[in-house]
This record gives sequence, C-alpha cells and structure tokens, in this order.
Amino acid sequence: MSRSKRTRTERTGVLLAVASVLAGGVAWVLFGGAAFALVREQLHLSCSMGAPGSEGADTWTCADGIGYLGVAVILGLMWFVAVVVGGLVALLVRSDGAARACLVVLAAASVAWILGWTRYGSATLVGDEYAPMSGVAYWNQAVGPAAVAAITGVVVGAASAAMTGRASWILGIAAPVALVVSVVLQPGLIVCLAPATGLLAAAAARGSDPTVRSLGTRGLALS
Repeated sequence: MSRSKRTRTERTGVLLAVASVLAGGVAWVLFGGAAFALVREQLHLSCSMGAPGSEGADTWTCADGIGYLGVAVILGLMWFVAVVVGGLVALLVRSDGAARACLVVLAAASVAWILGWTRYGSATLVGDEYAPMSGVAYWNQAVGPAAVAAITGVVVGAASAAMTGRASWILGIAAPVALVVSVVLQPGLIVCLAPATGLLAAAAARGSDPTVRSLGTRGLALS
C-alpha cells in the first residue's frame, strides 16, 4: 500500500472513531430521560416506604425533581468526560494501539461509573426498611442482567485492544454490540453506556481490518 493511500486509510479510521464517540454522546442527549425513570421508579433512590398501617404504607415517597439534581450532575460528569476526552483521544492520538487502549479504558470507566454509582445508591439511599425487597435487591432485579452484558462488552473490548489482526477486529465489533444489548435490557443505563458504546466502537474503528478501512476510504472518495 502506498504512503498516500495508507495515510487516507488511517484518516478514515480516525474519522470513524471520532464519529462513533460523538454518536454515543448524542444518543444520551436524545434518550437520557430513561435514567431518571431508572433511578426513581425502579431503584427508588431518595425514596422511602411507609410503615405498615401508616398513610404511606406500601407506597414509595420520593424526593421531587430538584432532589435529583445531584444525580444528574454525577452521571452527567462521566458523560462529559467520556465524550470530550474520548473524542480528543480518537482525533489526536496517532498510534492506533495507544488510542485503542485509552478508548477502552475510558469505556470501562464509564461502565464502572454508572454500575458502581447506582449500586452504591441502592445500598445507601433507599429507605427500604418496610419495602418488600432491599435496595440492593431492586438493583439486582433492574440492572443485574444489563450489568453482565456491559461488563462482558468491556472485557471483550479489552481483549480486542490487546490483539491484532482479523480476530481483534471481530472482537472489536462484538464489544459495542454487547453494550447495545445492555442498553436494551436496561435503557436507564444509557446515560453512561451510550458514550461507552461509542468509545468501544471508536476503538474498533482505530483497529479495523485494513480491507475495511480501504472500503471506507473509497466510500469517502466517492461521496
């Protein structure tokens, strides 16, 4: 492959990576309202259930919308870091290996942030003394299956980043697909899983098979 053609192919990989990160960020902006439903209606964070025989028995009483501003800031912070830092890494880091490693680490941090924070909140911010289940049990029920899919995606993405060749590319494609499955299982996680999906897709783009990059280059040339 000539130097000019190789440069065009590499540029295509970078552009695909940046587009993937930004697309993940936009997905949260469009569908992020599901996170509020998860936190309040399914996990019952900042909610409590009244004692049997009381007026609030068998009913969750939750904080108003303002009471969840802290939640929005905590989750939004990771979204901002993932999108901004991920976009800069995809665009500016020239080494494909280094870029892929950084993108996977950011994706792992984003997944750990949403899973860890919601798990912690379920253990400490739910007034479950009179509830039929503990706060952690609500988390296991609402988030558990999606958490397994998300963690699997990160592990597969890490394996892809540590490999080269066609196998690496195949695993790189499978990783963001696993995160999409996670979001389907629990849409409320989209606040951090959408950018994480974009980051893993970006890592796959930076490590894509040369044939795929060449096809992308031809497509850009024809457009």
